[in-house]
Amino acid sequence: MAQSLALTAQLSAALTAFTIEADNQAERRSEHHTTDGGGRRGSVWLTSLAMWFNCLRALRDGPLTVAELERRARMSTNLDGMRRWGYITIDGTGRVVRRETRPKPKPGSILALTERGRAAAQVWAPLPEEIERRWCDRFGASSVQELRAALLAIVRRSPDALPDFLPIGSVYGVGIADPPPRDDDQDDDEDLTTLPLISLLARVLLALALDYERDARLALALQLNGLRVLDGDGVPLRDLPARSGVAKAAMAMIVSRLERVGCVVTEPIPGATRGQQVRLTERGERARAAGLARLERVQPRDGAPRLGAALAPIVGDGTRAGSPLYAGLDSDGWRARAPQPDLLPWFPMVLHRGGYPDGS
Repeated sequence: MAQSLALTAQLSAALTAFTIEADNQAERRSEHHTTDGGGRRGSVWLTSLAMWFNCLRALRDGPLTVAELERRARMSTNLDGMRRWGYITIDGTGRVVRRETRPKPKPGSILALTERGRAAAQVWAPLPEEIERRWCDRFGASSVQELRAALLAIVRRSPDALPDFLPIGSVYGVGIADPPPRDDDQDDDEDLTTLPLISLLARVLLALALDYERDARLALALQLNGLRVLDGDGVPLRDLPARSGVAKAAMAMIVSRLERVGCVVTEPIPGATRGQQVRLTERGERARAAGLARLERVQPRDGAPRLGAALAPIVGDGTRAGSPLYAGLDSDGWRARAPQPDLLPWFPMVLHRGGYPDGS
């Protein structure tokens, strides 16, 4: 890895680390269960900061239609998962055992929090501000304030009404290909200054991704977490999570997508008795070069040096050995039982599996 990260990778590392730290705190305060046997059976499936921003937050004050939720959150969400996990009802229907009897949500469908959903919202509501205070204690209040100011300067110039967190599905694109224009009467500077740090990070990263993905054939996540870590000689499939910082299941989705468009091939490791490797094709090598050149063109010129300088002492090089961010990532929950990569992803992988930023 280069000693200094590109701005997109710096933003991704900061957003991923902030989110994991918040997720870990919510896990400690919630009755839940996970697929690895963690938690208490019969309680709700563990949710994430992504689910707070794109679902729970908007429903705290009462039921909404699907269309209204998406308007307020400025993105769609995994509504069927939120119902299946016990947090919401859709048109009065909660958990349904048989998938074939599960009604599909429509724009006019009514969404409401369950009792467990309301309890989860109480856990999540203070966490963005709490984690920001932790960062002030850890990195210094002046460093965090400078980061906020640098982010805010770029957010103020964005013409788009961007959501306060990343939408689900970033392996295929950021999911808001045509965001509405900002309404200055509703989203003035005073309102922007009240945004939590995580939302400022998300909006700047989303703006970069949207600029990159306009007319692009591959999502930015595929470029930075897939093509970037591969080469024409081949990389063992088992090594890709460590190279990218992306969880095994999410990396499998990346490889599958890149295979379908002819950018990579998966084949036996030459000379080995077992194991597969992933190798860039000629098309993949051209796509990697073109994608990195495109990313360079869409990096913001105004404000980028200031933002990079503000991120540098907080992010370091994005690795466990060289990033101060890892000081807040210790977990006594499900992450402690999962493989621990030594690198934060260069673009978040917020997937339907739960909304965790590294695709876990």
